Amino acid sequence: MIRYINCFRKAPGLSTEDFREFWQGAEFNELIHKIVVLTSATRHSKNLTLQVSMGEELVSERGLAQPYDGILEYYWESAQHLPEVYASEQARTLLEQFTRFQSRFIDLANSTAFFTEHCD
Repeated sequence: MIRYINCFRKAPGLSTEDFREFWQGAEFNELIHKIVVLTSATRHSKNLTLQVSMGEELVSERGLAQPYDGILEYYWESAQHLPEVYASEQARTLLEQFTRFQSRFIDLANSTAFFTEHCD
């Protein structure tokens, strides 16, 4: 299983409530769905970080960086088809639209993304 994981930080000056409103909104969900369809992802996962005291304690005790505000993942059995998909005009247009929308509530420069593979 191949996963593409996006770890996002909210835009500077944006409240947690406003970030969560964008994150859970219909427009973001629609864009994610379009990416799932375009890339033939077998599933996706969209998560928000819980604002709980136990999390704050772990960060403080271990000297960790602040957690990301949201995590978005896409899954495929194989990712061999992705370079061809992402080279398409349709993908470029969708990714531009996605990035423009995300820039309204995500600090892209302080977020990250990477691929992983499942290991037993």
